[in-house]
Amino acid sequence: MGTIHLVSTFASKARARLLVCISLFALFAGWAFADRLYLVDGTQVPGTAVAVSATSVQFKTADGMTHTYPRSSVQWINFGQTPTAPSGPSAMVGNPIANSPAATAASNSPAGSNAAQGQSAMPSNTGSNVPQAQAQAALAFQNAKRQAVGVGPLQWSTTLAAAAQNWANHLARDENCNLVHTQNNTYGENLFGGYGMAYTALDASQDWYSEIAKYRYGVLTAANFAPTGHYTQMVWRSTTQVGMGQASCPGGALVIVAEYNPPGNYIGQKPY
Repeated sequence: MGTIHLVSTFASKARARLLVCISLFALFAGWAFADRLYLVDGTQVPGTAVAVSATSVQFKTADGMTHTYPRSSVQWINFGQTPTAPSGPSAMVGNPIANSPAATAASNSPAGSNAAQGQSAMPSNTGSNVPQAQAQAALAFQNAKRQAVGVGPLQWSTTLAAAAQNWANHLARDENCNLVHTQNNTYGENLFGGYGMAYTALDASQDWYSEIAKYRYGVLTAANFAPTGHYTQMVWRSTTQVGMGQASCPGGALVIVAEYNPPGNYIGQKPY
């Protein structure tokens, strides 16, 4: 049975209003990225983002030409990534059944002595750059959405938060906040990026949840994963822990990473 754990989204803010975008996924062989540039005049430019700085955006269009756009002309950039399954010895071929020994071991393994035991126990040191109050707000929001579909709450794990922070640092330092997923990750992973305002872990969580508008209850497939994968990971029934990290890029963008354990988004299974 196939697995897909990784989802990402990029958002930005125009002067007059906040525009949140959901990742577009290229589902055709050979496409690693399918990006889209939205200009303030409404023009949509498909292609590949090359570089994003504080003053300009370099974008490679379908004709192979690289164009430079002033940041003042850009409304938002939507980064897309083909979802991929983990490979190698750590690849999973099925989701542990809730309350099974495998699920119990997986849910307990990354928590350690620093895992928060529920919302009321959010540690003052969250394990990442996400402040305590913002972490609490994001956790409360995600747990409210889980409760709405009848699944148990997530607990905050500083171990997962540290892993999320490490990857956020990498994306900011080495990837210019492009939403590239951790390879061979044993956790589920949601990514969010944006520029134009001080986004928070709650903003990212609300953006991921907005995919419920496109969700129709049923088993996860390669077709319905792309527009709803953030949401389904958030409410996946056997996921018990989350940790989030964030980092800023020199160009002014912000990236937010969430790691979930045990991971969700298994093709052929229902989230709840």
